[in-house]
Amino acid sequence: MNMKITQRFNVPAQLLALLALFLPTSFVAAEAEETPLEKQMAKISTAYKQLGRQARRETYDFDRLTTLFTEAKVATEKSAALVPVKIEKMTGAAKEKALEEYKKAMVVLLGEIDAVLASCKAKDGSKLKAAYDKLKKIKKIGHEEYIEDE
Repeated sequence: MNMKITQRFNVPAQLLALLALFLPTSFVAAEAEETPLEKQMAKISTAYKQLGRQARRETYDFDRLTTLFTEAKVATEKSAALVPVKIEKMTGAAKEKALEEYKKAMVVLLGEIDAVLASCKAKDGSKLKAAYDKLKKIKKIGHEEYIEDE
């Protein structure tokens, strides 16, 4: 342990060593808590964020976006078969209605992803900024409707 660090922050070296032992396990534990739906949504989010970066610069890497949104499409299809935790906790007619709305939202998301893929194939950057704006709205609504407040 570097003595300068422990002296500067007035932390005993033993405490830092102990923390170092537990730190990696806390990341593994946090990862284990991720639901299958969250894992699929992370793939969609990666594509969405990349499109956002490129849309802000108005410079598009169509091949990269095609790869990411092809993965996002697969993730969306898998996500449609999964149930958000918030809906899972519901019962009766409310659950059925929420699940139906969720599946409809996933179809809309899939349509937007297909539009992004078509724009990439046509190398039409002019439509990608608008697609990003639509995806931003879909994400906001989806997070409000289907993610539990902590």
